[in-house]
Amino acid sequence: MSESSIERARRAILRASHRATGLAEFRAAVDAVLRPAVGWDVAAWSTTDPATLLFTSCVLIGMPEDHALEQQLFDLEFRTDDVNHMRDLARARTPAASLHAATGGDLAASARWRELLSGLGVTDELRAAFRDREDCWGTVVAYRFGGAPFTPSDVELLAALAPTIADGLRRCMLRDAVAAPPPAVPASEAPGVLIADAQGAVVETTAQAAYWLAQITDPGTVPSSVRSVAAAARAAAAGHGDLPAQARLPRRDGGWLLLHGSTTTPLTGDAAPDRVAIVVEPARQAHLADVMVRAYALTPREREITGLVLRGLSTAQIAELLHITPYTVQDHLKSILAKADVSSRRDLVAELFGRHYAPETRAGALPSPYGWYAPGTGTPQPR
Repeated sequence: MSESSIERARRAILRASHRATGLAEFRAAVDAVLRPAVGWDVAAWSTTDPATLLFTSCVLIGMPEDHALEQQLFDLEFRTDDVNHMRDLARARTPAASLHAATGGDLAASARWRELLSGLGVTDELRAAFRDREDCWGTVVAYRFGGAPFTPSDVELLAALAPTIADGLRRCMLRDAVAAPPPAVPASEAPGVLIADAQGAVVETTAQAAYWLAQITDPGTVPSSVRSVAAAARAAAAGHGDLPAQARLPRRDGGWLLLHGSTTTPLTGDAAPDRVAIVVEPARQAHLADVMVRAYALTPREREITGLVLRGLSTAQIAELLHITPYTVQDHLKSILAKADVSSRRDLVAELFGRHYAPETRAGALPSPYGWYAPGTGTPQPR
């Protein structure tokens, strides 16, 4: 894959992330860009909770949805040893891989191919995890039914575009969260939005955005970063920008704010849009959902270890990361498994997904730009 081909695809995806009205439209646009370039028949585009790497939504393009097949895939993903697990790709230096390459051409070496994909006529599978500098926000699983296997260039393309797609997924989650705000979110957590005109001047703002701006600048003034983010958003939407339109600003209380710019009107050719919407949000790390603490009464340390287990870290890796002994990790794991009423790490992952994530997804809950789901968009949570 040539550098120019990768850059053309990157610009098209970046442009789509600014034009799309939400997650579904963005994922369809990315599929439209990459399907001709890579050549797959079916692709499943998922969002993930960055704290657990469990799936929070999925769009299947190329064939009708089949919930029975989906459940089989989830079981194989969570309960079996296999190549190219998403939790492994999310940590790998190259976050994309094909099944043909991973098995040395012997697809039967893969449990999911033997038990499911072979019966569907799949001749190769291409997977990628979409992560930014810190977190994984989504994945794709693409299939070919016949023809040659995916090439190293196909893998290279997806790996090179992973950060841009990750940024687009989270950008659209933010847009969805602002468009459908939950009924009661503390001011210390909710994102806000402001509208900048063609000159970068703020012409509209929500109360929440004004709340955040007051923490980084004096009343009545607008930081220059707003104008630069607006300019970058217009350039990206017109296909002339190479970087996401965002900025990170220090707050007066010692924290940070993130600004994300997106155009508000479709473009025709290279014409610049009149306005740019800028989402303003507090910078914070994704965290394991509180619902799990309530459901299983996990201690803070157990919750921390659970998150690392879900990401696929070994006992030794967890011990090194947390500066505790492997024996201490094992003691915590025994307590976690007992509280969740499961007997293995694999069953723990499957239990958390099946009991807490799958029902929310089926109920239509929106993926959150902070991990878990946007408050108030799915089923009521137990208290």
